[in-house]
Amino acid sequence: MADDLIRVLLAEDSPTVRHYLTRLIDDTPGLKVIGAARDGREVIELAQTLRPDVISMDIRMPNVDGLEATRQIMALCPTPIVVVSGLLDDDIDLSFRALQAGAVAVVEKPLSRRELPPAQQRHLGHTLAAMAGVRVIRRWERPPGQNGAATATLPGKTTTTPELLAVGASAGGPSALSTLLAGLPMGLPVPVVIVQHMPAEFVAGLARWLKKVTPLPVDIAAHNRVLRPGVVYLSPGDAHLAVNRQGSLLVASLLPEPGSYRYQPAVDVLFESVAVACGAAAIGIILTGMGDDGAAGLLAMRRAGAHTFAQDQASCTVFGMPAAAIERGAVEQVLPLERLPDAVVRLVS
Repeated sequence: MADDLIRVLLAEDSPTVRHYLTRLIDDTPGLKVIGAARDGREVIELAQTLRPDVISMDIRMPNVDGLEATRQIMALCPTPIVVVSGLLDDDIDLSFRALQAGAVAVVEKPLSRRELPPAQQRHLGHTLAAMAGVRVIRRWERPPGQNGAATATLPGKTTTTPELLAVGASAGGPSALSTLLAGLPMGLPVPVVIVQHMPAEFVAGLARWLKKVTPLPVDIAAHNRVLRPGVVYLSPGDAHLAVNRQGSLLVASLLPEPGSYRYQPAVDVLFESVAVACGAAAIGIILTGMGDDGAAGLLAMRRAGAHTFAQDQASCTVFGMPAAAIERGAVEQVLPLERLPDAVVRLVS
């Protein structure tokens, strides 16, 4: 086996699906299945003996399910875990609990080449390759310069009362969003607009899951819908989400064309639109995620006078997106995840 191949451990209880997924993963350039577990107990054992680069985790398995297997692996031998789930509500809910337990991504289970179009068939392999490089060992010490202090003094900062909170997240985002939203009070005087990189099929499940942890209503944004204070709006997953102004009202705008952006929805689209629509009267937060989506948009918000925050490295699953925003000078303040809700409440009160 070539040294540069990404070593994948597959957990799947169905022999037919296990055979198909093995072929799908092995056909993805750079990936190789090094072991196949038939249940959660076996994947826990193989994770410790094989030390894979990434795990493809079925969520419904006998003996020990994917949620409990994720919990034990993250405690015994932390490894990037991609949850592979069906689209039944119970499966999706279990998948989000696995994300909260430490898994880094969730994808739809491709049952056969007849079930999904080629792009979705490839999605699992591409996600495994991307997540294999994620460092999942939680480092509790605070890196130098990431102590929650402002990264720079913003000259001439206005005292404009914010009228909107915009949030962007990717890998590790669902768990981070649950912590952020759980800390926001009922009756928040601004709408919360969120772009989370996630397959469209899982966004309704994300909304349903977040409703359980926050006192705020959670909805999926619709085109030309007025954004109401105290309501959380999620991008639907298959369109960019922007914010426009119509008189004194802020409205959601869904853009179905991907354009030149790497992701759809793109955090940059949201943040750039908020910079234009709200100027200084906004708060922008960049949470855990891989890559640099959101850095340019958050910089536009900061230049417009908005308050901008980044989740700190110690509390991130993946520090890529916050780090890119910090490097560009887009971030007014870097804070641990658990301190972000209080920062928002102070600004909007």
